[in-house]
Amino acid sequence: MENGNTQRIYFKNLDILRFLAAYMIVLLHCFFGWQIKFGNPKGLVDSFSPASIEKFELVMHNFSFGVDIFFIVSGFLLTYLLLAEKEKTGKVDVIKFYIRRAFRIWPLYFFMILLAPLLSYFLYEQSPTYLYHFLFAGNFDLIENGPKSVATNHLWSICIEEHFYLFCPLLIGFIPMKKLPQTLLSIILVCIIFRGFFLNSTSDYGMSYYVHTLSRIDILALGGLFGYLYYHKRIKFNHSLSVRLIIYTLFLLIFFNVNYVESGSFLIDTMKKYLFVIPFSYWLGNFLFHKNAVFAVDRPNIFHLFGKVSYGIYMFNPVIIFLVICLFEKYGVQNYLYFLVAVHVLLAISTYLSYRFLEMPFLALKERYAVIQSGASSKSAEEQLEEGNVQDYVPEIIIADVNTKND
Repeated sequence: MENGNTQRIYFKNLDILRFLAAYMIVLLHCFFGWQIKFGNPKGLVDSFSPASIEKFELVMHNFSFGVDIFFIVSGFLLTYLLLAEKEKTGKVDVIKFYIRRAFRIWPLYFFMILLAPLLSYFLYEQSPTYLYHFLFAGNFDLIENGPKSVATNHLWSICIEEHFYLFCPLLIGFIPMKKLPQTLLSIILVCIIFRGFFLNSTSDYGMSYYVHTLSRIDILALGGLFGYLYYHKRIKFNHSLSVRLIIYTLFLLIFFNVNYVESGSFLIDTMKKYLFVIPFSYWLGNFLFHKNAVFAVDRPNIFHLFGKVSYGIYMFNPVIIFLVICLFEKYGVQNYLYFLVAVHVLLAISTYLSYRFLEMPFLALKERYAVIQSGASSKSAEEQLEEGNVQDYVPEIIIADVNTKND
């Protein structure tokens, strides 16, 4: 697809955001996994006052916001790419979209499911309800049966993304463009109503609030709305530094003082998340697109590489953390620093091996079904990895004759 009329459009720092999201989840799981087994980490928070420990735990709980960062980014990117495809070809090839998503998501997803029986047999983990997970309904397994295997508990977020992927290309392919914003806003409204309705109608509201598709898919829709507005130039990021700093400060004040996962009242459960999501989305847009962005990253660095393998970081971290805790318990080691080092080393090794030998072959197959090409499409995924150019979720796209003219 590269020719004289080809133009590259870069979202060069989305990889950094993916790594940020994945690493927030790693730190979340490390802290609470250790705390459940051994108590507060010695030398870290054990000497804090009760109020300071409570504040620290609140911030660690808020690292779960990393999942919604993934949702915002996924909704934005996929909507933007599908809009580009529709403008370029006049339609959305829904089948090719599903094939591309399957090649990207399924190999590692099903690998994690296959790990569950091994953990169940050797480490006495509970077995999940496999049928739910094979049908990408693992979040409903959590709601009905509770958490079981560390290999599958966290797959609820992948299931919700798959639910969004199921209908997203249909919306963009068949709904008139002028009505797409109203459709996405309607999805958000349905989720708000759902959370409010379920508050007083279920005995296990907390789990439904956290992992139900209709409780969480609004963030993907919000990311999609962001993608639509930016694609059609309805939103610009050109505010002054003072305005941006005020909004960034507001977000940080909220992040460090409001419990993101708390539930229990109508206003909190229906609207609170948007106090986090909307200012963060504003920051995301400025980080990516403002010409004088705060903390601008002009050159590729190690965090871009980490972002490319962020899917593996997210998928493997609960299993690695669980195995390291089991080893430390067996040999009587209770040093949190050693624990963090062991987790990071093993996570780096497993993520690299997964990306190199499990994910990359399917990434190469995925490119064969691309309508909007990602990265250097003339090279295989393996060649791109050697050069550090393979894209994880398409942070750069090549668009022929879309929105721009050649110099």
